[in-house]
Amino acid sequence: MDWRILYNPLAILGKGKGFVIGLLIIIALTVVAVFGQVHLDGALDMHITAGTSPAGLLISESLIAWLSLGVFLFLASKIFRGNGGIGAHLAAAGLARFPYIIAALVIAQPAVRKVFLAAVTLARGQVVVRPEEMMTPLLLISLLVIVGLSIWSIVILFHGYRYASRVQGAKIGASFVLGLIIAEIVSKALLVPTFSVFRGPQ
Repeated sequence: MDWRILYNPLAILGKGKGFVIGLLIIIALTVVAVFGQVHLDGALDMHITAGTSPAGLLISESLIAWLSLGVFLFLASKIFRGNGGIGAHLAAAGLARFPYIIAALVIAQPAVRKVFLAAVTLARGQVVVRPEEMMTPLLLISLLVIVGLSIWSIVILFHGYRYASRVQGAKIGASFVLGLIIAEIVSKALLVPTFSVFRGPQ
């Protein structure tokens, strides 16, 4: 077994197969998000809320996150004179979302949802944190698992970006961070009108 599949799958699969598998990962992640009521709101974010959210909103969040990562990492690479194509960057972003499937499955479990919502809830547009609920063993274990999976996702994304972008030397780190920041900002901005469309007037 080539262990690079765990941290640099794009180099193993190649751009064509990587794009197809990355797209399948996005579809699987979106299905889990819809049925598990998990919000993927932002390029790197994931959370749950009380109540039920429209499927269209959850689907849009997942697609916006993926496309933002792929497109803006591609643009960041161009600023630093990379010569990779947009398809390779979308493949890298899609493959990097695989750990989020596991994370979404974890946070969607009824027992885990319960402890998360007991510790942090959204009331009247404000986040309410209950420190006494933060030390629940199940919550702490779940947080560690989710954080670990998020780090794994970023590792995959970085290696995929390096493979796809062909940015040379020390510029790789700077361009990657720039692309991530822009992707996060833009994805959050795009969610404002998206939320309005699917939630409607309050």
